[in-house]
Amino acid sequence: MRSAARSALKRLRGGPTPQKPGRAQLLPTWIAGFFILAAVVLIPWIVLLFTSSHQLIVAKHQRLVWGGFDCFLVIGFALTAYRVATRSVRGAITATATGTMLFIDAWFDVLTSRRPTDQLTAVLMAVFAELPCGLICFYVARRIIGAFEHSVPVLGEAGFRFVGGRLVPPAAVNPPAPDPELSEH
Repeated sequence: MRSAARSALKRLRGGPTPQKPGRAQLLPTWIAGFFILAAVVLIPWIVLLFTSSHQLIVAKHQRLVWGGFDCFLVIGFALTAYRVATRSVRGAITATATGTMLFIDAWFDVLTSRRPTDQLTAVLMAVFAELPCGLICFYVARRIIGAFEHSVPVLGEAGFRFVGGRLVPPAAVNPPAPDPELSEH
């Protein structure tokens, strides 16, 4: 098993994370666990949405709409946890998508609630769960993008270039000319 994968598994299990001296952390250590916990907590909620019989039906496929939407939220949380644990820059994409979905979920929950008790529940869920979780997602995305933005000038000064959308090391940008003495023998 590669050392990066081993290290990611240790972080997911809550084990010690090897840190190099003087190395600052991009994200707090609890972030990956937060995303895993959010994915796990949503699963019983989805089961309840699909099996509950006393829901006030507003649309023909309401259970499928909301249950399916929450299934995609579970996928977003799980992918973001994986990307954060493996320190992938793609975590910014999954965190942004998941945060956006949480804001949309809060918006529609509040605006489609009919009964006063459902309205209160939707507002409380939005204020204390969906919007704060969405803000955490946007924080994660901003930290990852910020780290990338700060590294671009440093990489440029070191001779790295972007060619065709890929980061190319200095040796590959200007390959050394072949030594004529070596090609003659």
